Amino acid sequence: MSQQSESLFKSALKTTLPVFLGYIPLGMAFGFLLEGAGYHWIYAPLMSIFIYAGAGQFIAVALLAAGAGLTEFAITTLLINLRHSFYGLSLLDKFSGVGKVKPYLIFALTDETYALLTTTKAPEEDSKGRFYFYIAVLDHSYWILGSVLGAVLGSVLDLRLEGMTFVLATLFVVLTIEQYHASRSRFPFMAAMGAGVISLMLFSPDNMLLFSIFIGTLILMAHERFVQDDLEIRSIADQDPDQEDIS
Repeated sequence: MSQQSESLFKSALKTTLPVFLGYIPLGMAFGFLLEGAGYHWIYAPLMSIFIYAGAGQFIAVALLAAGAGLTEFAITTLLINLRHSFYGLSLLDKFSGVGKVKPYLIFALTDETYALLTTTKAPEEDSKGRFYFYIAVLDHSYWILGSVLGAVLGSVLDLRLEGMTFVLATLFVVLTIEQYHASRSRFPFMAAMGAGVISLMLFSPDNMLLFSIFIGTLILMAHERFVQDDLEIRSIADQDPDQEDIS
């Protein structure tokens, strides 16, 4: 590994530390649940490598235990991960010019990785693809490691799992606080909070996530349009109306 690559990797390692602290216990909780459902521990790393969807994998365990069919799996997974379409739209500029790693970056785009990519600037612009790749790979490896530890330990220990899934909510809080301090604009956070409150008032807690993302996106789009119109008005106002057109 070259000195530049080593520097980028160390920077990515430091950046992903909060995700490491969240993914290990959360991945272990998934491994415990999978093993508790009667599946061999080897399925934990396989699912984490090829599926890599935290909430989707937890739901998959419940669906497998209930004997659900392929159609139920497909519909449920689509609804759970539909929010990632909004993530992708907001990363079009960041992912431009990243090179061969782009397909993997798209595959490995979890909520936590998205939070890191949107708040962390690559140390060197010409190496952003490699830097983003290191972040995605490290986050993915943390999840795989946690799920393997959980599945293996679950096969030899009798553990109570109450409260372990709360680690995910705690991780979101930590990443949100970091985003808040790193962002120059506070409006997106107010929009997200408002969208969440509106969704809780109008929809059930089970369905509020998707609707809150949709409402929040509409608010941000309207705000962006308002800002652009305001800039255009200011630009026109700043022009000298008495200036003659020289042709």
